[in-house]
Amino acid sequence: MKTKLIIPGIFILGLATAPLAVNAASVEPIAFETSFTQEKEKVKIEEARLPQPVKDAIKKDKKTNEADVKEAWQMMGDDGKVYYAIKFDHNGTEMSKKYDAAGNEKKDKDLKKD
Repeated sequence: MKTKLIIPGIFILGLATAPLAVNAASVEPIAFETSFTQEKEKVKIEEARLPQPVKDAIKKDKKTNEADVKEAWQMMGDDGKVYYAIKFDHNGTEMSKKYDAAGNEKKDKDLKKD
C-alpha cells in the first residue's frame, strides 16, 4: 500500500521540478554593462530643473532676462563641482553662458583645473 502512494508521489514531484532543471541548464548568463561616465559629461535638463540661484542670476542679467532659454545642460567640472551651461535665444541671436550652482557666471577658464 505504501509503494502505491510513494511511487506516484515521487513521479509527480519529478514532473513538477523537471521544467526547472531544464530551464536552469538552458539559460545563458546575461552580462550587464553599467556605465557611469554620464556623471562627467553634459546632461540635458529642463529649464524648470535649474537651481533657483541660477534662475535668479538669469533674471538679473540685462542680456539674459529678456532671452528665451533654448537649452540647459548640467555638467561636472574638472574640480568636481556641478555647473550649468545654458543656451539663450535673444531675438534670433544665440548666446551661451555657464553658471555654478550658486548662480555665479563662470568662464571656461574658471571651469578648468590649474
